[in-house]
Amino acid sequence: MSGWDYDDAGKFGSEKAAEDFAKANNIDPSDIRTRRKGESVELEIRRSALDGRTLRDGGEGRRDGWN
Repeated sequence: MSGWDYDDAGKFGSEKAAEDFAKANNIDPSDIRTRRKGESVELEIRRSALDGRTLRDGGEGRRDGWN
């Protein structure tokens, strides 16, 4: 167990789409984790990396909103 808290950032069509979304929002790759769930990929971002900011959604393959 990592000891870090993560927030859901949505579902994407691929790992690359999830990583591109994080990159577009200036999130360091070490602050994300992805999990394949069937036909989609779930993206989670370390809560401390978000620092209360709002992520922009440019439609980079995202399938749903924040939980």
